[in-house]
Amino acid sequence: MDMQGRLDYERLGHILESIHPGVTIADGSGVFRFVSQSYLSGRTVKGSDIIGKFAGSEEMMKMFSPCVTQMVYETHQRVTTVQKGADNDETFVTGIPVFDGDELEMIISYSSWEITGFDDLRERYNVLQYQNKKLLKEIDLMSCRDGGKRYIAESSRSRDARRLVGVFCDAGCPCYIYGPTGSGKSFLASTVYGKKGALYSYDCAPVSEEVIESELLGEGSMISPLSGIYAVVIKHIDKLSAKLQRAVIEKCRQAGVVPVGLSEYSLEELRAKGRVTEEFVSEFDPYQVQVYSLNERAEDLKSFIDYYLATANKKYSRSVEFTPRALGCLLGYDWKENIDEVHRTIERIVLTSEKKKVDIFDLPDRITGSSSEVFAQNASLKDMLEFYESGLIIQAYEKYRTSVAVAQKLGISQATAVRKIHKYVGKGVD
Repeated sequence: MDMQGRLDYERLGHILESIHPGVTIADGSGVFRFVSQSYLSGRTVKGSDIIGKFAGSEEMMKMFSPCVTQMVYETHQRVTTVQKGADNDETFVTGIPVFDGDELEMIISYSSWEITGFDDLRERYNVLQYQNKKLLKEIDLMSCRDGGKRYIAESSRSRDARRLVGVFCDAGCPCYIYGPTGSGKSFLASTVYGKKGALYSYDCAPVSEEVIESELLGEGSMISPLSGIYAVVIKHIDKLSAKLQRAVIEKCRQAGVVPVGLSEYSLEELRAKGRVTEEFVSEFDPYQVQVYSLNERAEDLKSFIDYYLATANKKYSRSVEFTPRALGCLLGYDWKENIDEVHRTIERIVLTSEKKKVDIFDLPDRITGSSSEVFAQNASLKDMLEFYESGLIIQAYEKYRTSVAVAQKLGISQATAVRKIHKYVGKGVD
């Protein structure tokens, strides 16, 4: 995804092409956005003949007979059929719809093989079934979507955590996810285990042992074979007493419900403090997954900033963006509250900023220290000149409101004033 939350079709297409040749990608509106080189190889058709064209256009319908992408676009269903191309070559083509919730997000099509004979067709059909399953898994991994939710996993640490939780979930095993507050443990557990069935989430932190025992183990509790839930996600599971640890594990086993424990501490740390029973350790130890703080997942931090910036801009109908210096400052900040703090901070900046381009001196003082003073200590001469120039232009424009008046006040040409106003205040203003 780019900073505006748009899908990078080129990047996704090249990755999918490494799995299977002859890949094309159309967006949710049926417009082609990517055509692989392996598809174009040996054909007279060029990428420019296809990219940007609607699959149902007359031009495309003449080029492909039938157009599989258009068939998927109309039916919202997977299609596999023989397609004749512009060069009269017959190819088996599979088209797959990819959804974001209920909305069609994109259509991925790939060429299976050129038609040769029935025996070859039968043999390759079996291969296709395997390749199709593999392709769908790769699409899920690339888009990082689980149950309609987006799970950001740009760093190797996040991808490893996501993979491990997925392995344990698919095997019907329990899971113990630990890491600092706000690092995304609950979202990871719910998005992965939620794909297997209904979930029940319970937080042990704010309530007493009596209340926990009543709500988790009492009559009518969700941990029951009659509840129909697949897993129970227990936040702050380390708050359970030794008695409740044994009771919860036993009840989950009897009910056929998978326990997923969340904590800030590893089992080793809890065992060293005498806060867990051996039965508890035995239940969860083989299935531990660590989630690191956001400051230890630099690639994820950048993606979270981009994601929340795009989300807040859309929510408040803004078009705020960060300068490279401001973004660098955000990436270097110690986000002690992790993802939650990033979310709150970026939303506040978008909501309160008077400028479209937020620079380092526009960020909250807690992020930059004394803001402009810190900037002055580390800035180059060019940065300092630009800093003071932007202040003069913004101040003059706020007072006089026209490029003509700003030019007269600062003793510059109107053309220069217009260019500087567009640079520091925003395009579309006079």
